[in-house]
Amino acid sequence: MEENKETLELLRKIEKNSRMQTYSGYARTALVLVCAVCVVVLTCAVMKLMPQINAILGQAQDAVSQVGTVLDYLEQTSYQLSQVDLQGMVSNVDGLVTTGQQSLQATMDKLNGVDFDALNQAIKDLAAVIEPLANMTRAFGR
Repeated sequence: MEENKETLELLRKIEKNSRMQTYSGYARTALVLVCAVCVVVLTCAVMKLMPQINAILGQAQDAVSQVGTVLDYLEQTSYQLSQVDLQGMVSNVDGLVTTGQQSLQATMDKLNGVDFDALNQAIKDLAAVIEPLANMTRAFGR
């Protein structure tokens, strides 16, 4: 009889274990179904977003090509700037300023050499001589 009790106890344990396995099977099946639904939903969402993603990728590709063009221009410009003789340009500008200063100084010396008092007196004398001629011309013109 003791063997029957042990066998009965063992059968109960096996039954309990089988029930737990069945419940865990149900839980796993439910989780797999939830995962499958999530995958389907995500796939639909990605498919809806694909045209937008393609458009964004196209714009990004255009932007990258424009950046490449700008970098090429920048490289050309920097090469041209590296070829410029800045020291020579500064020397030429310095020479030009010196020449301009010398010309200005010569002009100022000439202006300072002019006797403005004598020039003003000559203008007054000329006006005095021309005034009678102008009066005479007016008299004949009327």
